[in-house]
Amino acid sequence: MEIKIPFYNIVNIFLPGLVLIGSCVLLFLDEVKTLVVKITDIGSAGLEVLVTVSLFAISYEVGYIIFLLGSVAIEPILKKLFGWTEDFIKAGKTSDKAHDKLEMLSREYGFARTQIVLFVTLAVLTGIRTQWWLMEISIAVIVLFVLAARSHMKRIQKVVNQYLATSNAENEGGANG
Repeated sequence: MEIKIPFYNIVNIFLPGLVLIGSCVLLFLDEVKTLVVKITDIGSAGLEVLVTVSLFAISYEVGYIIFLLGSVAIEPILKKLFGWTEDFIKAGKTSDKAHDKLEMLSREYGFARTQIVLFVTLAVLTGIRTQWWLMEISIAVIVLFVLAARSHMKRIQKVVNQYLATSNAENEGGANG
């Protein structure tokens, strides 16, 4: 069986889930140690493989939930804050450089959106564990990714507006010619 996972899914879904799971292990180390002792007391030699595979699967699912929260919860907020162009899909259907550039910017915007959710979650968890300096770092990273999302959104708007200007000029030239 050959398994192919797109690079975008690894970066935007699997890694955020892995980061969150790893951060939870560090934040809740005593609880994790207790769990590991209970698991090793079961005593199966193949159990490590099962636990490892399960952690990878859980990481992917957690990352997917983070990705979806970014889409459902964060994106509407970002659109209200920074605006959105309704002609994005129309401009994205072009076969020229605008399409490639919009696809790249859209991926970077989606990555920033996912990271915002990840670090909001980490800020909450570090607040629960009263790790204030980690919470401050998480908040600083949230601000960084919000600014990155704004930058990507502005660039997307610029590309779409350039496409519309070119498209309108071609349509007017064709109608007058």
